[in-house]
Amino acid sequence: MKLLNWTRRFSRRGFLKGSAATAAVVAATGGGALAQEFRQPEPGSLKPEEVRTLVVFTRDLFPHDRLDDSYYERAVKALEDESAKDGNTRQTLEFGVGWLNEAAKRMESASFAEIKEEPKRIAVIERLRFDQSAPSGFWDKVYNTTIVSLYNQPEVWPKFGYEGPSSPKGGYLHRGFDDINWL
Repeated sequence: MKLLNWTRRFSRRGFLKGSAATAAVVAATGGGALAQEFRQPEPGSLKPEEVRTLVVFTRDLFPHDRLDDSYYERAVKALEDESAKDGNTRQTLEFGVGWLNEAAKRMESASFAEIKEEPKRIAVIERLRFDQSAPSGFWDKVYNTTIVSLYNQPEVWPKFGYEGPSSPKGGYLHRGFDDINWL
């Protein structure tokens, strides 16, 4: 009997009227009125010293003497853009860079980017890769993003002898696919 009284207090007409009013508010504000209290603050961009550490780190991960730092900076830009949009990526990069710097200071009394000798930086990277106390996800995030963003730059391709995609040029069949003069 109590259930019947509850259903009489709320009519179908009242429900539809309330729903229409809610829909009008959502439409007028673009959903902003409902989402305002749930909105997360925008994550900040990476600090310049974090970017410098990531450039040195990616250069050590993918060492090419024929590439200058500008190519690595463009590769790290993809990480910067992602961290500006995603707080989890920002936190992963922040913790990873902090871990690199702390490990470098324990080994060499300098931040990671300040260590001049490559073998010493490689020792820090090896600790990062295999140490259980290292931040999880940092290695994978930087490695997987950088391998795509570094080698996907058309300006880099000629430095490695890659002529670019062959499909716009008719494929490799009649363009020397079997030239192996380097062997």
